[in-house]
Amino acid sequence: MNVGRQTILSTERVRLTTWLPSDLQDLAELHADPVTMRFIGHGRPETVDEACSRIVEYRNEQGHRGWTKWRVEDNDGDMIGRAGFGESDAGRELAYALRPDHWNRGLATEIAEALVRWHLEHPPVGPASSSLCAYVEVGNQASVRVLEKVGFTFVDRRFYKGVTCDFFQFPAASRSRTV
Repeated sequence: MNVGRQTILSTERVRLTTWLPSDLQDLAELHADPVTMRFIGHGRPETVDEACSRIVEYRNEQGHRGWTKWRVEDNDGDMIGRAGFGESDAGRELAYALRPDHWNRGLATEIAEALVRWHLEHPPVGPASSSLCAYVEVGNQASVRVLEKVGFTFVDRRFYKGVTCDFFQFPAASRSRTV
């Protein structure tokens, strides 16, 4: 059975949707851009094969646990990035990547706010897994500002997936506030 694209959440300017196999070219283009990938993963552009593996992973995660890093589209339906959650020892990890032509418009903050709301409305299952965290590679001040705007608190600096990162958590005291 082939299930079509589903909208996970919407904001005024974007929608986060599930992935389809036909999204490979869009994701490959996003992940092939050295500017986009500067602070993501290995800090280098990815190959088409790596993008293909990611789409398979994202689709499997969505089906298995109900959340992943989803496709981000603008109101015209064009893919402009990906955003959602990964899994880390510290809890559900907020993450996003947008095409550079969509930077400096407040979209990352808008998306992060929506993801925090989604996280609070859809808590993960399991012991101590309700934490929401984020890792930001040292030097990525734009992402630090986004996290601070939506209520994350800096905890410390850590080595994560081979990179020195600033570690942030969404504070438990803020969980009842409206984002």
